[in-house]
Amino acid sequence: MSEIPFLDNGKTGKNKWWTYFSTIILTWGASSFLAGLIAGFIILIILFSSSQTLNLANMNLILESPLFLIFLALISFGLAFIFMYISIKFIHHRTFQSLINVKNRTDWKKIGIGAGAWLLIIILLDFISFLIDPSSFQISFDPSRFWILALLSLVAFPIQASFEEIFFRGYLMQGLALKLKKPVNVLLISSIIFAAMHWLNGETILLSASITLSTFIVGLVLGIITLADNGIEMAIGVHIINNLYVSVIHSSPQGGLGELPSLITTPINPYASPLILIAASILLLVILFRNRKEDLMAVFN
Repeated sequence: MSEIPFLDNGKTGKNKWWTYFSTIILTWGASSFLAGLIAGFIILIILFSSSQTLNLANMNLILESPLFLIFLALISFGLAFIFMYISIKFIHHRTFQSLINVKNRTDWKKIGIGAGAWLLIIILLDFISFLIDPSSFQISFDPSRFWILALLSLVAFPIQASFEEIFFRGYLMQGLALKLKKPVNVLLISSIIFAAMHWLNGETILLSASITLSTFIVGLVLGIITLADNGIEMAIGVHIINNLYVSVIHSSPQGGLGELPSLITTPINPYASPLILIAASILLLVILFRNRKEDLMAVFN
């Protein structure tokens, strides 16, 4: 038994190399392939129903639409969620709950605690940023598109964020813990993998590097929260509210989804963003674990 019981959940069921290979192929490969087929079918319906010419330019116009990208994420991560559940149950022969915590039920209150704490922090950061440089804040409210964005985001991002936490902070960290004895090594490697998958989100190399570094920091703090709390619920809450906020409330045109019709837009500062995120992450850990220092330190033992 390790000092972090959540990681010991990975020892249950079947854990041969092929079980992990099959699960990854199904959850990422099969879901992406099927989502691509569904997206292609939808594009054809849109083009034919609107009497537009079936050419590359019109298809790219749809594919590059931020709202369509969110819809595609909903399909892709929804399928990934289903394949993940099937893989855990029928390939690994373990309970899906074992990826969430060490109990036999999900603590929904903790999801709310994580979401509430992070929401307060990012609102505070936005307020400070506005006081420092109000000219960088642009109101971009477009009622005709905003409500579509809000509705899509409220459905897509809870699914997307929950799946990523279940996969990266649950499945991947528990799997790595079978080979790596120190929790901190599990934390670092899973965060690197999580960050690497976001490299293509930037428009330039500098932005990609900044976004990847920021994602690595996010991966670290969500991993620390998961290991210290022996469950992913608070991390899920943080992840969901973060994605909703940066898409619906305050987005950046240089982000991975492009020019969203959010309430506010500001350009990304590739140099300051990671530093601000570090400060925000430390504050988050202080808030969530102010009376649980021992749990926090166990991650680094």
